[in-house]
Amino acid sequence: MKKNENLKCEKKINITSIVELIFTFLPVMILIMIKIITTKFNFYDIMARSDFSFLAMILYSQTLIKLFSGLIINENKKDYSLLLIVTLVLTIGLIPSIIYLVLIETGNISIIICILQLIWLIGSVIILLLFGRLGMLLIEKEKICENDFEEVNP
Repeated sequence: MKKNENLKCEKKINITSIVELIFTFLPVMILIMIKIITTKFNFYDIMARSDFSFLAMILYSQTLIKLFSGLIINENKKDYSLLLIVTLVLTIGLIPSIIYLVLIETGNISIIICILQLIWLIGSVIILLLFGRLGMLLIEKEKICENDFEEVNP
C-alpha cells in the first residue's frame, strides 16, 4: 500500500509541475505570437525581449518558495543540504536573471546577453523540475524518512 501511495504522490507532483510550467509560459507565448503576427518576424527582436528573464526569475522564485514551504512543513531542521540548494538557487539562478533583466531593460542588449538569458531560462525550468519537485515532496509528506527513497516498481 505504501508503494501505491508513493506512486500517486509522484504522479500528482509531475502533473502539477507540468501545469505550472504551462501557465507560467502562457503570457509570454501570447506576447511573442502577437509580436510575430503584427510585425515582420525578426528572431533577434524576439530573443532581445526581457520576458525570458522575467520567466526565469519567476521559476527560480517558485522553486525557492516550494523548498522553503517544504522545509517549514517537514520541520527537517538538521538537514543543511537543503540550505545549500536554496543558496545555490539564489546565487546562481535568481540573481543573474535579475541582472539580465536590468541589462535588457536599460538598453544594454547584445547577442551574448540574449543567449545567456535563454540559457538561464532553460536552467530555471530544469531547477524547478528537480528541486521544485523536492519541495513539493516535502510539502506532501508530513515527515520524510529513508523508506520514501526506495525504488518503486509499478
